[in-house]
Amino acid sequence: MKKVLNLLFLLCFFDTGADIVNKIKFKGLDRVEVEAIQDCVTIKPNKNYTQDDIDATLKALFKKDFFSYIKFVKQGDVLVIECEEKPMIDKVAFEGNDIASDDMLKTIVNGRVGEGRLFSLHVIRDVLSDFQIAYKALGCYSATITPKIIKHPGNKVDLVFEINEGSKTKVQKILFVGNKSFSDDELKDLLSTKEEKIWRFWDYESHVFREDRVDVDIEALTSFYKNNGYPFFMITSTSAEMDFDKKSHYCTFSMEEGDKYTIGKVMLESKVDKIKADDFKELITLVSGSIYDESLINANRDNVRSRIALKDNPFIDVVVDVDYDKIHKIAAIKYSIIECPKAFVERVEIVGNTRTLDSVIRREFTVHEGDALNVYKIQKTVERLKNMDYFDDVQISDSPGSAEDKKILVVSVKEKESTAQIRFGLNVSDADGFGGLLGFVENNLMGTGNSLSADIFWMQKYYGCKASIFNPRFMDKNFGAGLSIGAHRYNRKNVDRSITKTAYISPFVSYRIREDLSHKISYTISLSDRRWWSKEENKLYEKVPDYVKEDMYLMREEYGKYVCGEVSSTLFYNKADNPYYPRSGYDISLTNSYAGVGGVVRYFKNELGGNYYYPLTQKLTFVTSANVGHIQEIRNTRSAHRYALGGDGVSMRGFDSYGVGPRDLNRDNNSIGGNKYWTLSFMVKAPLSTREIGINGVVFIDFGSAWGTKYSKSQVQDSRSIRASVGVGIEWVKSPLGTPLSFVFGFPLKKEKFDEKQTFTLTGLM
Repeated sequence: MKKVLNLLFLLCFFDTGADIVNKIKFKGLDRVEVEAIQDCVTIKPNKNYTQDDIDATLKALFKKDFFSYIKFVKQGDVLVIECEEKPMIDKVAFEGNDIASDDMLKTIVNGRVGEGRLFSLHVIRDVLSDFQIAYKALGCYSATITPKIIKHPGNKVDLVFEINEGSKTKVQKILFVGNKSFSDDELKDLLSTKEEKIWRFWDYESHVFREDRVDVDIEALTSFYKNNGYPFFMITSTSAEMDFDKKSHYCTFSMEEGDKYTIGKVMLESKVDKIKADDFKELITLVSGSIYDESLINANRDNVRSRIALKDNPFIDVVVDVDYDKIHKIAAIKYSIIECPKAFVERVEIVGNTRTLDSVIRREFTVHEGDALNVYKIQKTVERLKNMDYFDDVQISDSPGSAEDKKILVVSVKEKESTAQIRFGLNVSDADGFGGLLGFVENNLMGTGNSLSADIFWMQKYYGCKASIFNPRFMDKNFGAGLSIGAHRYNRKNVDRSITKTAYISPFVSYRIREDLSHKISYTISLSDRRWWSKEENKLYEKVPDYVKEDMYLMREEYGKYVCGEVSSTLFYNKADNPYYPRSGYDISLTNSYAGVGGVVRYFKNELGGNYYYPLTQKLTFVTSANVGHIQEIRNTRSAHRYALGGDGVSMRGFDSYGVGPRDLNRDNNSIGGNKYWTLSFMVKAPLSTREIGINGVVFIDFGSAWGTKYSKSQVQDSRSIRASVGVGIEWVKSPLGTPLSFVFGFPLKKEKFDEKQTFTLTGLM
């Protein structure tokens, strides 16, 4: 730097014959006040100065970052310091950007260059470097950014970043080196990085190469191997080679699997006097001789932690010690209950959230400022934040506080690129024809944690819309509140000579009694208008005309306008391993409803249902589902309030909509619904594709019945006999339409003569 300044001095200083000047003047100042730079001048009037003084003055003036050019000129006994001020930026603009939004680029700039700022080359270089990093994170490795300056009078400039984003760099091929126990396809299923394939057109971002995904993929591979018997698995190296055209990457994961281990002796000991190990032994479910599974080992530890924490022991922890017998490939597991140093939470800091509000994250915490530093509560906080499904990653670490027994908790989150989703769906039935669904869901509305959804659905004989908003922490309390509204129109002119319009509004609240038990209370007020259609006159009537034969009297009460106000309570107990695609565990729900809080309809309704999931093999899942229901009619109930089975692709597959249940004996075989029902289903699901595509094959057998009416046997066809059906289906869990699709073929084994069958159904998740 000194050589540069010396050179500037030689070029700019024309006459330095004397060592003393009588006066020092600045020339060229416009915005900069003399007082602001006076202290930079080490040369003093009427005093000797040297080359070092000139160098020091230059350094000090340039350090102020006000000037782009400085020149020393001696005019007689006056030293003139001529300065050229840096231009002021009037406006910053971006041109050519599409993948990165203006808002995103402004965030990267972060006020370093902008209106009212001085133009500075070194700041521009820093900004350009950050732009390149950001574009690589988006998968644009060939992006170029060129700053352009447009000068204006008054020493002002516009700064324009001309951007050529190029195309996103795809993943051409993923290679594995060293895998012997699992195939390439099995390992590729685990990765968030995907190869470019034509059938991934709906998930374009998945096969764009991004460096930040590599660490996530390493963790996924490591967890998979350690949960399947390989405790010493490690990724030895990763590489991502870019093709010459800068449009594709070849990714390689090199690994050492190590040996496969089984579980040996399992022990639990307590090193704390007041705690007995025998009180917690039933929580250790590891079985000697089973395959080494790190996730199960840690789950057992967490279960003991949880039980101890519930007994108000904040400074107690459970640690795991594994003794590996490398000759016999056996891992002995020892759990130790130990006492931890007393520490308290001084402060909680949240980093990484650019969209989600701090308050939304904090309300999920189970540990707060001033609380004891409890390992179990920290672990539960991480789980609750991950379950929000707003973040790709959540980490909590602690750092020293202001005292030895105080800690600062740092909660680091990595937000998902988007919490919104566009949904499409398809459906088909013999009764209602072909149709679909178009919807939108935002699970973190404007970072507030609220969810908003809206759907439009239509079929040849049925269409409608609905919208819902839900706040999971209403008024910052530990319960959620929401509101659903909707309307639909049902055209069954050719089935039971009716057209029904319904509009409803439903406020509801929900809360967790504990982690696996939740409760929902809702109130639904609906207005329905069912009109009778005269085929002969091609005309709709509000009620069945008197001239129509008396054999219509069963259905007469179905027509006209009516209001129904229903209060409903649902308890849901969930012990399944995954809330969306469970493979083990079970869930149970109980719903009790009363109609009569407003409106003319009166009834009590009770339903109990449950599902049991059991993994037969690593890929096969056995599912049992059972449901029972009963309605006690009081006054003005309609067929829509009663039970009928079939047509939904879930229960009594192989039967049409309203295909199983009491029917009108006298007129068009119309379904009038039953007061009781039960169903029992057995299914086996097996993957037919990679987990990423999410196509499963399903084999099922269904049993069930719907029966019981207030009408006499001379008026209705009714039977409580068992119906049965078998069939197969293809379930596309991750269809490109945004909602699951199931192609179901069902065949009745046992039916009544008045039941109506339906072989094929296109529906949602089974």
